[in-house]
Amino acid sequence: MKSRFSVGDSVILEITGVAFGGKGVGRIDGMVFFVPFTVDGDVVEVEIRSVRRNYITAELKNVLAPSPFRVDPVCKYHSLCGGCCYLHVSGERELALKEGHVVDSFQRIGKFPTPPVKPIIPSPEMYGYRQKAEFHRSSDRRGNCSVGFMSIDGKTLVDIEYCHIVKESINKEYRRVKKDRSILEQSPERMAFWSDVPYGTKGDIMRRVGDREIIVPASGFFQANALLVEKLARLVGEACRESQEGALLDCCCGSGLFSLFAARENQPVIGIDVDGESLRCARLNMARQGFSQFVFYKGTLEKVLKRLPNMNPVPIGTIILDPPR
Repeated sequence: MKSRFSVGDSVILEITGVAFGGKGVGRIDGMVFFVPFTVDGDVVEVEIRSVRRNYITAELKNVLAPSPFRVDPVCKYHSLCGGCCYLHVSGERELALKEGHVVDSFQRIGKFPTPPVKPIIPSPEMYGYRQKAEFHRSSDRRGNCSVGFMSIDGKTLVDIEYCHIVKESINKEYRRVKKDRSILEQSPERMAFWSDVPYGTKGDIMRRVGDREIIVPASGFFQANALLVEKLARLVGEACRESQEGALLDCCCGSGLFSLFAARENQPVIGIDVDGESLRCARLNMARQGFSQFVFYKGTLEKVLKRLPNMNPVPIGTIILDPPR
């Protein structure tokens, strides 16, 4: 049956939930609406942007009755930039929503009726915590360069001046690069900035986690929240030590952060990742910390796990799984 809704229509909608990714969810006559920058409890006026068979996407026009969970965003680019989807939501509600998304994923996709999900550990700071950011560069027909984050629809560039969630050293380096036309013209379309590291650094960089120095490829991944990474690594390590036998299998291991904190003395460590540069760093990190029984395999998790019993028939005692989102 053809929907009674059309692109361009304005409707009044009550937001009753928030989907994974941050879009508010509402329903009219059984049709699901997804609306960015809303939160459960909002009553809003929206304009329909697309109509599909089972759902509608819409743009927020006005908040008619704000949710008790709604707050004023600190960032002036919030409704434009695609970098943050929850700045209009109170910190406590954001944690509850994300915890609910994890539980829902295990229940709906994994078919775990009561998944043992522990409460989210909040960041000690809501802003200025991120130690890596990827900015985008674009040029117009005249060759003029702009740099910033992509818009919420991923189609246009938002030329920002300042980001509230990154470490201040990133903002400082971003402003320097933004003013230097020669650097911008020679930069790729995606530009990685690390805290306390000059933009354009090649090769490896060093990250300190507690009392340990960890080598990471400048082009690779590392845990984003600089204020929580040590706590995260130590909690994973403590959980893994509950198993006393067998090898440690670190799936999607990156540069070996969790292996370094989780492996026991003389315990074999097996790591898997698709990024060869991260695995090179993982080998260096394990050797620097005095581990000798480790092997890292490059490839997708699905393919390597199928071959693992033949390549390395060591009994597995503990598995760490930290896949890309």
